[in-house]
Amino acid sequence: MSGNDFHGNPPEDGEDGYDEAYESHRAALWDMLMAYADEHDLADGFLSDLVSDLGLSLRMVAYAAETERPSVGGLRLDLDRYARELGESVREAKKGASEFIAEAKAAREAEGAEAEEGAAAGEATESGDEGEGLGEGLGEDAGAEETAASEKAGVSAARSFPRRQ
Repeated sequence: MSGNDFHGNPPEDGEDGYDEAYESHRAALWDMLMAYADEHDLADGFLSDLVSDLGLSLRMVAYAAETERPSVGGLRLDLDRYARELGESVREAKKGASEFIAEAKAAREAEGAEAEEGAAAGEATESGDEGEGLGEGLGEDAGAEETAASEKAGVSAARSFPRRQ
């Protein structure tokens, strides 16, 4: 967004080098955030609020750390620039909204089909245990686990790494 590489300097190898580094770091941070959210059972909307707040805080810290003589007025101007950059990002995301939703729906359907196939395979295994006493009571638990797994698959599909607009 700021046109600088990850060291705060203009990119030496042009836009391609910057874009490559940006996407690489973006993907790695995305994976870490999703793992953290899963580990702590955080809703995506809540995580979005946290990350937005962190982004704003980091922008303020970057201004104070990277500006030779930081000032209140300078910070306010930089925050205005940041608001414009975020507005541009939101406008670009809106342009790609139909494609994003189509991809998310397709991913959810694909993962739902995989979950149904897994459930069908699990039912076939359970039916083979009937009469032996080993499978008693497992049918209900397995069904609940499969439903939870199917719901989680839909959520993870919708959370698939979105391309930068």
